[in-house]
Amino acid sequence: MDFEALLSRIFTLIFIAIIYYIIFKALILMGKDMKKRTTGEEEYSVLVVVDSGENRNLRKGAEIPLRGEVTFGRKNDNTVVLSDPYVSSHHMRFFRNEGRYVVEDMGSTNGTLLNGEKLKMKTYLKDGDVISIGGLSLKTSL
Repeated sequence: MDFEALLSRIFTLIFIAIIYYIIFKALILMGKDMKKRTTGEEEYSVLVVVDSGENRNLRKGAEIPLRGEVTFGRKNDNTVVLSDPYVSSHHMRFFRNEGRYVVEDMGSTNGTLLNGEKLKMKTYLKDGDVISIGGLSLKTSL
């Protein structure tokens, strides 16, 4: 085999590898887009109930959309009203800041756990974070 034929085959293989790489990256991006929830033009993320604890109004696997500010607590003026005795009247809130979601404990008595650790300040959320208050556990799907 002469040098030109060998060089031609090498460039062909490199070209095919680049095409497959582009296709692979495109499929990954499409998968991420399909995971996002939309309502009309507005895109939003959700909290998925992992364990509802003593809250009969929530079930495992239920999705709570994160749009605007979402508050959790025992009082009726919260976005999500909970019946758990270990949850404060205004326990925690989620809101969007600089395009990212933030969780904040609102001075609750028993605290809020983020990935098993007590939340001490407003914290930006990552996909897959687990938030717990009382017997309720939520997982982020951002």
